[in-house]
Amino acid sequence: MIRSLNIIFLSAFCLFVCAGQTSDNKFRLAQSYEQGGDFENAVTLYKELLHADPANYVFFDGLRRAYIQLKRYNDAIALIQQRLASNTKDVNVLCLLGNALYQSGKEKEAFAAWEAALFVDPKNANLYRLVSNAYLENRLLEKTAELYRRARSACGDENLFTLELAQLLGVTMDYRGATTEFLRYLAQMPTQLGYAQSRLAQFTGKGEARSAAIEALGSAKVRPDELTVQRLLGWLILEGKNYADAFDVYKRIDKLANAQGVELYLFADRAYKEGAYAVAADAYQAAAEAPLPKDRLPYAKFGYALAMKELSVLADTTHEGSQASGAESYSRYATAIDYFRSVVAEYPNSDLAAKSYYHIGRIQFERYFDLDGALASFASAEKSLAAMSPVRFDVALRIGEVLTAKGDTTNAALRFRTAIAAPNATPDQQDEATYRLAELEYFGGNFKEAIRLLGNISANLKADFTNDALQLLSFLQENTSEAQLREFARADFLARQKKNTEAISLLQGLIEKNSQALFVDDGLMRIAALQTQARLYNDALASYQTLLDKFKESSIALDKAQFNIARLYDVNLRDKQNAIAAYEKLLASYPQSLFVDQARKRIRELRGDSL
Repeated sequence: MIRSLNIIFLSAFCLFVCAGQTSDNKFRLAQSYEQGGDFENAVTLYKELLHADPANYVFFDGLRRAYIQLKRYNDAIALIQQRLASNTKDVNVLCLLGNALYQSGKEKEAFAAWEAALFVDPKNANLYRLVSNAYLENRLLEKTAELYRRARSACGDENLFTLELAQLLGVTMDYRGATTEFLRYLAQMPTQLGYAQSRLAQFTGKGEARSAAIEALGSAKVRPDELTVQRLLGWLILEGKNYADAFDVYKRIDKLANAQGVELYLFADRAYKEGAYAVAADAYQAAAEAPLPKDRLPYAKFGYALAMKELSVLADTTHEGSQASGAESYSRYATAIDYFRSVVAEYPNSDLAAKSYYHIGRIQFERYFDLDGALASFASAEKSLAAMSPVRFDVALRIGEVLTAKGDTTNAALRFRTAIAAPNATPDQQDEATYRLAELEYFGGNFKEAIRLLGNISANLKADFTNDALQLLSFLQENTSEAQLREFARADFLARQKKNTEAISLLQGLIEKNSQALFVDDGLMRIAALQTQARLYNDALASYQTLLDKFKESSIALDKAQFNIARLYDVNLRDKQNAIAAYEKLLASYPQSLFVDQARKRIRELRGDSL
């Protein structure tokens, strides 16, 4: 109440002082009232100013705005009409009259005022722009679109208001019409494809909008050159992640642009980065056969090998647990390895040769567990790499992993320490090396040092190893019995060397002796994973179920255990009914689990209703 009285007093005082001031000071005070939301006092001052200088447009417009803010529409209309009496063809004032009439609810009179503004010069595009702005101010979107089209006819220019109409149609969800207008714009400005795409991207994330845009490309009467149309089409199809159809479009683009495979190569790179490995492989191959210029050809061949490797990984994942022979497993990666070797043969001692050896080594280690073969490949990679290449530290990390699997922890540690100390290693490489070194300390029973090293790792959740590092740190901090931890660590070290039977036996014995220890649920998870690797699927199911039964109130791994049971039935045992039941149990028992989306998707696929 006191604050309100102060404001009233201050306003009265200002008015009193204002009586002796110049019009400039009074105008500034009126503006401050308006900006502060005190429109009543603003009206008083603007009226005084306008009375003293009736021809002043600024004073007139200030009073008009204040009336509108106070919803005194009749006063605003009377003021505007008084202004209009001196010049009935003032189009700006006619538009203001239309706005005031429309806002007061007198729509018919408002449109008459706007029409009067257009009638002043019916072939003047600027008048249509002025009236369209009035329409937009009053959210008359459809009327604005009609006005833009009318302007084209009246002014004899079909390209008038192209961008304005395109954006307006997009807002009103006329996606086909919006795309047609953007095509008209590109016909005038063919170099602005990127801009047109950025504007189209505001609605092409929706499937129906994307389909409408693609239809518009085929039926538009006004079109840019065919290359621009195909580029836009290719972009639209890629927005929908339809890589196979996009590949066909990029074949046409490559020919139209006479790009000699460069467009195909760039498309292949994008498809590869977005996980469309089959299409990427075909595109890399087509680019290489175009033929590509010599400076890009090696990269296309290397890209093809990478895509084939990823396809092999997908096939391995799909057939995980199937009763494939060792020869069948090897054959999945044979094509990729052959192409990596062909890159080495064609471009010896190059960076691509080094990267090819690196990927061959990873396949040998991660897929075949061929430790000696992997070390030989990584050694060849090191020889071909430049001294300052950051890839050297990726190779060092992988060599350290292989040496760890061979049980040579001393030399493995040297590799990891080299990466940690290297000034030109990336932060991610240094963090991973720190984690690997912490693992070695853990395997060796040096738990305090392992915890110290794990604490030095930055929390980069995008890195593949970060989650493993956090889990190991949590495990070491929760379990305080060094004797028990040493046994657990020894089992983990045996598992790292693929001595699964010994690791399982050691963990089972440890759990039997310490059934109340905190590590028991972790141990059961480890045992089940090792049993799965050893194809002891029923034993793995039993281990996961034991975890679910005994630790249903305490373990944080319950949802993962349930998901792994479903995966065992689904992927390893090919038991569709039990897989669906296990996935459904996950949804019912753990609705907040991170695995819920995967489970729902897989249920739909198994039932055949995924589409």
